This record gives sequence, structure tokens and C-alpha cells, in this order.
Amino acid sequence: MNNFNLSQIDLFSSFSDEDIRYLKTISRIKKFQNDDILFYEGDDNDNLYFLIKGRVEVYKTNRKGKKIILTQFSSLSFIAEVSRYANIKFPATARSVVNSEVLIINYDKFEKQFLHYPQISLFIIKSLASKIVRFEKTFSNNLMMDAQERMAKYLYENEGCLNCLKHHEIAESLNITPITFSRILKVFKIEKIIQKNKVINKDRLYKLFS
Repeated sequence: MNNFNLSQIDLFSSFSDEDIRYLKTISRIKKFQNDDILFYEGDDNDNLYFLIKGRVEVYKTNRKGKKIILTQFSSLSFIAEVSRYANIKFPATARSVVNSEVLIINYDKFEKQFLHYPQISLFIIKSLASKIVRFEKTFSNNLMMDAQERMAKYLYENEGCLNCLKHHEIAESLNITPITFSRILKVFKIEKIIQKNKVINKDRLYKLFS
């Protein structure tokens, strides 16, 4: 464990000094570069993964080799903890999409020592509820919306993304090809919904997916 102060993380902010010292003995911080794999679908899972810094995408690969993005996680969130609670193998692959730091915790020891703490239990409940909502939204969008509708909704909810994410990354997250993304983006520019990678007509975007 490096010198990172775990007590600075809200999840552990109420831990005693003794708790923090024990947590350090059962965990480690691992740095991942862009495109590094945290774990693969089907791997055994003995740990909890808590994203301290960076961004991680979780995806599955179908029989044709196509990558299907399930979700992305930003800092200060658990990654794929459901598989650990359910005692199953990882159901998907996790990849760092920027330089990231992950706290990897031995689950059995963490469960025995900390899982009964109210702040830990509440955080986990909120984390699981958030993931249920997120996955329902993802599957609903993919089933009920075509590519243009999904892209319109994404840009409506993330209007600054065109300047902070690469276009192929956004396309992957929407499960569309970069070519389809570029074609729809060109249409949005012609219709004066997008200008210089900036959303200028949110009302028009909303009408496209609502």
C-alpha cells in the first residue's frame, strides 16, 4: 500500500485509525494505464474493486467478437461488486479507459470486519440501486431506441462530451459503429443541433428521443 490516505475517501472517513490500519493490510492500490484490463469475463473474483481515480468501462463480447458496452464507472465507486456478493465469476470484462487507480480489497476479510458498519452497508445498498437503474436504462435504450435516438439522448444528457471524449469512445458506449456516429453527427450539424462540437439546440435533441 502506498501513502494514499484512505480516510480521505468518504466511504472510510468515519473509520477509526485502527480500522484504517487494518484496511491497509487487506488491500492494495493498483494503477492501470489507458486500455489496461482490470479483469476478464469468467475470471474468479475474490476481491472488491473500488475505483479511486479515473474511468473504467465494463463490457461483454458476443459470439461474433463484437464488444457491447454495459456501463462506465467514474471515481469513488465499486466496480462489479455484485458478482462478489453473489459468489459468482465476473460476468463481464472491465477496462481502464484513462489512467486509473483502483483499491483492491480482500472481500472475505472486509466482510468479516466492516460489512456490518452502517455507513458501509448503506453505501453498498445505494451502489447496487444505482447500478440497477443504470443497467435498466442501458438495456431499455438499446431495445427501444434506434441509433439516432440513443445518440440524441446521450448528447442531451452529456452536452459537453464531444469536447472531452473521443468520438469512437462515445460510439462504443452507445453500441454503434464510429461510422454511424459520424453520419448522425453530420446530420445534427446540418440541422443546426450541433455546432463546433457544441450542443446549440437541446429542445430539438429532446424531441428526437422523447
